[in-house]
Amino acid sequence: MDALTAKYRKILTQGMGKDVLIDILRECHFGCTLDATNVHQIAEYNVGVVILAKCGIFSKKTLEDVVNQLCLVSPVEEKTEKEEEE
Repeated sequence: MDALTAKYRKILTQGMGKDVLIDILRECHFGCTLDATNVHQIAEYNVGVVILAKCGIFSKKTLEDVVNQLCLVSPVEEKTEKEEEE
């Protein structure tokens, strides 16, 4: 692992850094369906992917590990706006 990747990992994968990474990924539409005609949305998504790659999370060698970990996530049914108001 190179020095810059180690720095990204140390800062963005622990404690408050992880909270910041989650917020960045939300802003970058990570995990959402993208509008293929919206170049801004796609560019923002790509920023999120680059940050994950800089953390060493996305690479050719880690893709299978990432998929395996995502498959362990339990689905959560999202509440509708009406349910949230109650």
